[in-house]
Amino acid sequence: MSNYSIAFISNEAINRSYAHEFFAEECFPKYKVASSIKSKRLDNFKIDFCLIDISKNFENLRDLKEFSKNNETKQIIVFHSGNNLDLIQQLISEEDDRVIFQEIDKANTREFFRKQLLELVKSLATSHSDGLLDSREFTPPKAFDLILLGASTGGPEAVKQIIGQLKTNMPPILIVLHMQPEFVERYCERLKRITPLKVIRFIEHQKISPNSIYIAAGSNHMEISKTGSDYFLNKGNKSKINGHCPSVDVLFKSAAKIYDAKILAALLTGMGSDGAEGLNLLKNSGAFTITQNEETSEVYGMPKAAIEIGAAKHILSLEQIIEILSK
Repeated sequence: MSNYSIAFISNEAINRSYAHEFFAEECFPKYKVASSIKSKRLDNFKIDFCLIDISKNFENLRDLKEFSKNNETKQIIVFHSGNNLDLIQQLISEEDDRVIFQEIDKANTREFFRKQLLELVKSLATSHSDGLLDSREFTPPKAFDLILLGASTGGPEAVKQIIGQLKTNMPPILIVLHMQPEFVERYCERLKRITPLKVIRFIEHQKISPNSIYIAAGSNHMEISKTGSDYFLNKGNKSKINGHCPSVDVLFKSAAKIYDAKILAALLTGMGSDGAEGLNLLKNSGAFTITQNEETSEVYGMPKAAIEIGAAKHILSLEQIIEILSK
């Protein structure tokens, strides 16, 4: 990994989400994404390379001028729309060889920023793996107390692929799928045929054990709690959350309340935004949080919603998620 740090600044929320997505997917270690040069997110953050998007109504061009004059940043890349270039160049000395002006490709903004960021990261991180996962960097799953999985559209197949590769010596695995109750029992039977782990359809309050997979039955929410050193699954109510019962958010949010648990949580393919808020709470409580990437998701709604609020520590392909969990 590179020792350099990168800041991406844009007052466009969608462009910031593209940058968050890229850095998380590339596992780049030192970056900040902010809405302005004077954002508190950049306090005490040494910026080696700064990418500034002023393609729309950038809030204060004078801040940009002061930043370019006084900052020790090695390089500043200014993205503009073309029609505001003259004004920018009046504020920033063209003789400053640290500053590069780059016109944005409006036709495909997401891919434009991905390309620009990838080129910069490749030039900096000589030991970087260009997005390929080195699973040795990740803590083995047996080091966690709980593994949580949430999914919707495309989720049953994605979960099946994961479960089929798991070995024994696993912590309890808790799964919420947006699946009709009448199909859950049949789905559990299918999983039992492909794994040495115990597969349990959760219906009522019970203590959970290692080497066991618990799947919400579909008629009530599933929640997790801890008493002493033991973990218990609890039956929640039947009211729909985010349009769903069971809800991924309900499980994730209950887990985030357990202050001393080591948790790995993954939000997989699915429509809507269920699980995003819960994943963010888990991340803020210290959990290891993952979302499935767009390329391997049947529907990118749920992972995308989590990424947009910064809930994912890593954005990985389904194959990479399987690699981590099956270590």
